[in-house]
Order: sequence, then structure tokens, then C-alpha cells
Amino acid sequence: MKKKPATMAQASAPQDFSLSLTPTRTPKARVPKIRDEGIRKLKLLFTVVDRSKTNFYLDMLEQYEVNFQTVIYGSGTADTALLGVLGVTESDKALLISVIREDKVAAALAMLEEKFARVKNGKGIAFTVPFGSVMGVHNYCFLSNSTPKGK
Repeated sequence: MKKKPATMAQASAPQDFSLSLTPTRTPKARVPKIRDEGIRKLKLLFTVVDRSKTNFYLDMLEQYEVNFQTVIYGSGTADTALLGVLGVTESDKALLISVIREDKVAAALAMLEEKFARVKNGKGIAFTVPFGSVMGVHNYCFLSNSTPKGK
């Protein structure tokens, strides 16, 4: 009686090898909920100030629970005659981009308006735009200065 030659799969497979085709169920990740305060809308606050006043305005905005700020430095291209007409002393500027809760915007803009008028060489421009969406509950909680439920 002749033996059939072994196929490649039969020859190389170990004797105790088994393949389970039953699907395993992975537990669903638990998404934390936001505390009872509810979801607060966020805005991006853009503030353009003289570069020398950058840290002053960053510190002022922290009073309004701003957890994320970034600074972009720039230089103006206007000639000195135009700068004199506008009453601008420096052409080096800083753009502060801050994430702020919508309920804090009015107070922050009022503070900025007051500082723009009173601080020497502290003139600037400030405006907000809606912040459309945030990926993830923890990211939202960080930006809105909230804590997830159960923490």
C-alpha cells in the first residue's frame, strides 16, 4: 500500500495547532459623561497685540478659565507714515488664539477693551468665532474647564 505524499500545510503544521473561528467579544469602551453643568459652547478668541505685551495679555486672559492659548508672532508690512497715522508704534505683533467658553466671552472682551484703552502701547484688536466641534469628551472637558462625571 502506497502512502500519499504530505501536502505543504500538513507537513509544516505542528501537531497541537488549532484554529478557533468563534468570534471573541471585546468590551465596549466606556465614554465618560460630562457633569451636570451640561455642554457649554466654546469660542476661539483672536487677539492681536504688540509683541511686547504678549505675556501681559496671556496672563489677563487666564482669569477667564482659558485652558488653551497659542501665540503666533508676525510683523506688519505698513510703512512708518501709515503707522503714524493709525497711532501704532510697533509693527511687530502677536496673534493670541485662545479657546474660551461662550459664557466667559463678554467679560473677557470687556476686560480687553478696557486694557486696550488704558495700558500704554496696549492697543489691540479682539474678536471671537464659534468653535465648531471637538473630538472626544476628555478634550472637550480640558478646553471647557469641566470634569467628566464620576471623577
